[in-house]
Amino acid sequence: MTCSFSAAIRRVPGGAFAKTPKSQAMTAVPMQTSFGNLNTYFGSWPKRRSQFLIYGCLNPRRTNAIVSGSQGCGHVDIDVKDDADSATDIGSLYGGTPQSFPATGDGSSGGGPGPAEAALAAAHAAAAAAKCLGLGGVARRFKKGQKLAMVTAYDFPSSRLAREAGVELILVGDSLGNCRLGLPDTVGVTMEDMLRATSSVRRGVEARPGASVASPKPVVVGDMPFGSYLLLPDALRNAAAFRLAGAEMVKMEGGRHLAPFIEALTRAGIAVMGHIGLEPQKALLQGGLRLQGTTARSAAEIIRDAEELVKAGAVAIVIECVPVEVASAVQAAIPGVPVIGIGAGGEVAGQVLVCDDLLGVHGRPPSFVKMFADVGRVSANAYARYVAEVRTGEFPGEAHGRPMKPEELEKLKELLPLVVKSRASQVAKAKPDAAASPQGPQASSSLAHRQQGFVTNPIVGLGSTGGLGSLEVLPGGRFQALNFLGPRASPTFAAARHISQAASPGSPRLAVLPTRADLSAWRREASARGRRVALVPTMGNLHEGHLELVDQAKELADEVLVSIFVNPAQFAAHEDLDRYPRTLEEDLKKLRERGASAVFAPTPGDMYPHGSPGGTVVVPHFVQGRSEASCRPEHFTGVATVCLKLFNLCDPHVAIFGQKDAMQCVVIARMLEDLMLDERMSLVIAGTSREADGLARSSRNRYPTEGMRQKAPAIYRALLDSVQAAGATPLSVRSTVHQMLEREGMEVSYISVADARGMAEKPDSAELQNSIVSIACILKDNGVVSRLLDCIVVPGTGE
Repeated sequence: MTCSFSAAIRRVPGGAFAKTPKSQAMTAVPMQTSFGNLNTYFGSWPKRRSQFLIYGCLNPRRTNAIVSGSQGCGHVDIDVKDDADSATDIGSLYGGTPQSFPATGDGSSGGGPGPAEAALAAAHAAAAAAKCLGLGGVARRFKKGQKLAMVTAYDFPSSRLAREAGVELILVGDSLGNCRLGLPDTVGVTMEDMLRATSSVRRGVEARPGASVASPKPVVVGDMPFGSYLLLPDALRNAAAFRLAGAEMVKMEGGRHLAPFIEALTRAGIAVMGHIGLEPQKALLQGGLRLQGTTARSAAEIIRDAEELVKAGAVAIVIECVPVEVASAVQAAIPGVPVIGIGAGGEVAGQVLVCDDLLGVHGRPPSFVKMFADVGRVSANAYARYVAEVRTGEFPGEAHGRPMKPEELEKLKELLPLVVKSRASQVAKAKPDAAASPQGPQASSSLAHRQQGFVTNPIVGLGSTGGLGSLEVLPGGRFQALNFLGPRASPTFAAARHISQAASPGSPRLAVLPTRADLSAWRREASARGRRVALVPTMGNLHEGHLELVDQAKELADEVLVSIFVNPAQFAAHEDLDRYPRTLEEDLKKLRERGASAVFAPTPGDMYPHGSPGGTVVVPHFVQGRSEASCRPEHFTGVATVCLKLFNLCDPHVAIFGQKDAMQCVVIARMLEDLMLDERMSLVIAGTSREADGLARSSRNRYPTEGMRQKAPAIYRALLDSVQAAGATPLSVRSTVHQMLEREGMEVSYISVADARGMAEKPDSAELQNSIVSIACILKDNGVVSRLLDCIVVPGTGE
């Protein structure tokens, strides 16, 4: 065999013997060798071994030592063991008395660590951290009497932190339901939830740890959720799914009745951890989350459960919420298997805690938990500071932004002189000097207070323009407040949109698209140019409220597409389909002046080729019988159906609706979520546009007589007065509005105080926050009947 390296045991300065390269032409140590063999170059050797020659070969995974002497020749493989306390003993490997040979910087024994030792220590730490502890490692530590630490984890960051702390086991617990999913208990957790969490935890365990981490990777335990092992085939299938997701062992709650299941899983090659004592999945049958095994009879049953589970093949047992003596007796009854306690005292092999409990994430934990940090309080303070600094303008500061290069900024100012201002003037405007203010520091503080009050205005959408108090509908039916440009807003807010529009020239004129084919061609062209499209659906007869929607759409997208279509499917037979105002030419003129990009104006035959409402419709069952839907039973089926058609045809990035038709907004938001369109497009609800006297703008406002028109503003006043009254509740709002409008001679069709998710009426004594207050009134005058709608939104205190 041709060797690339040979070494000899030689005397070095100081009288010690060391392993060195045979020739000075060779490297100091073999370039390719195991960590164990590398260690032999940094320790002292006994004198009697100084005649040895050690030859190294090119195999990077093994190092063969050819030993000469009275014992003849042989091969020695040096491997790194998984425990830090089982480091390679050089003397015993080469026939000497087992002893430790500390490496030194100069080759002599004793003294402080040198560079070589530091490098070797780092190499050993990296090797140990890259290894998996495994069930064998857990068993070895248990037999040595080392206490075992287990903690729950549900995701990548929590498992990564637990792994770096050096725990032996990580439990992907079904407490995921309480701690992460907001469920009242663990019963609602599904296999899908657990497998996703297990995969995330495994990624955290496998992530590269910090340089200081020298412990091996812990064992990941998957907690079988409620209902996943009712039958043996279910148990086998679901336990196998845990293994595929990254768990090395599964945990099952239950006593000796689970023995056949554990035997079957063990035969299938799946390790099982039992769970006895308090079993949260059947806490209802155990009298709640309370101490178990408090009587001699019940304690004996728990001990027998442990013995039977171990006999069936369980490799570890969790015992929860039992007296200390009972847990100790269980460990004594199964001395060869580690018992992991939680709320069971310290006389067992190890402990497990829920990570959120030991961190104090959810406030005060159970009495048996020691809270090692108050993460909940620290996090709450951090959130509060963030909100405060955003509202005062302290964040983001200079360090959190990246300015343009001066030469590029000058070019941009030449392109957009009215939009782009010098950075210095922007900073000065954003952070006025309190001392320079005519009223001094107090005036600046007052200004900040007014701005903060505007942001947290308890009524959203009450402004006379739709540009203030708009809402974006997020997945799950949540609302996010949006502030758009308006006559009182700073133009720098929309600089990015203006730059985009300047860089990519928009449509030179209003494109009128009468057919689906025309729309498709226009949309393809917009996509090819990378343009963002906003859709404003209307039925025409446009008023200032519609045009304000166009203004807001221009702030959200590069191209504004307005649809004008009087939808026959949303009119009942007795309603005003035939006399609904159709003013297409006037509408087109208004849209040109307002800067819309295109108008889609199809015919009923184009939208309903087989007649209205068509063979397939969208029926929003969840609003049936509620407020507006009770008055117009078929209306929202027509609305949802035509909107889905428009969304499919126009393929917008965002659609904008007015808030006045509250139930329509909720129906569209829910449809996007239920039909999984909310990942493709977003929905913005613009604040209700109003006349100067507060009347909500509507295309049907031309119907009321002069006498009706004079009474109509009372609707908005009644809504405002009722919700802003001290101690207002749904009951007080309903009764106050009824009384005020009946005094005005109006007939209240309904007054609704409903939740924003499904328009379900709120109980009389419920909180008014997070409510939609909507109304329909009927006005009559000399044989003329007019029906007017209005609504306001009362968000939560944090919105």
